[in-house]
Amino acid sequence: MLVFAPHPDDEVMGCGGLIARKRLEGFPVHVAYLTDGSESHPGHPMITSEAVAEMRENEARRAMRLLGVESTALTFLRARDGTLAHLDAAATIELTEKIAGILREVRPDEVFLPFHHDGSSEHDAAFRLVANALAQAKTKARILAFPIWSWWNPLLLIRPFFTSRKVWRSDFLGYEHIKKQALAIYASQVEPVSPWIHPVLSREFVSFFSSSEEFFFEL
Repeated sequence: MLVFAPHPDDEVMGCGGLIARKRLEGFPVHVAYLTDGSESHPGHPMITSEAVAEMRENEARRAMRLLGVESTALTFLRARDGTLAHLDAAATIELTEKIAGILREVRPDEVFLPFHHDGSSEHDAAFRLVANALAQAKTKARILAFPIWSWWNPLLLIRPFFTSRKVWRSDFLGYEHIKKQALAIYASQVEPVSPWIHPVLSREFVSFFSSSEEFFFEL
């Protein structure tokens, strides 16, 4: 299982339960983070974007450790957050080649990532980059896409229901608390960073990822 996360936390929200389940069953899991997540707190008076990037990478390592993923199975490409949809040709080629290199090294049976038309330009751009890298690396893995921001707008879920080969439901009833704990590790996103009094991700949004099931669209 190879997961491509546009930002640190997407992997937990989209497939944290499946990651935990795979590891508990002894299957190898690798996670690649495309951006550094540095722009989640624009205009914050106390922390810089560089500090946010360091914070989120540390959170990612701790969250994956909790889910059973070794640090050696994590790759941080550290593209600047907010730039995926605006990369120039040279930067696009460079990042695509890095992603293709990960695919060749890991040789996954399954690739997971947020689906295109997820309601985020960064997620859409990440999907295009990974799709191009898959073609470049000539990888024949199954492609399974998960929703993140589209939970805010269920109309966005209509297209993948009708265009994907199959819709999969993954149940991890009995240890959903592990996913909740992993998401809570991303305190920079789910808790207010003083002096702000509201978190970046609202409690209403986070609640979408607190159930014991996850859904994947096989492409």
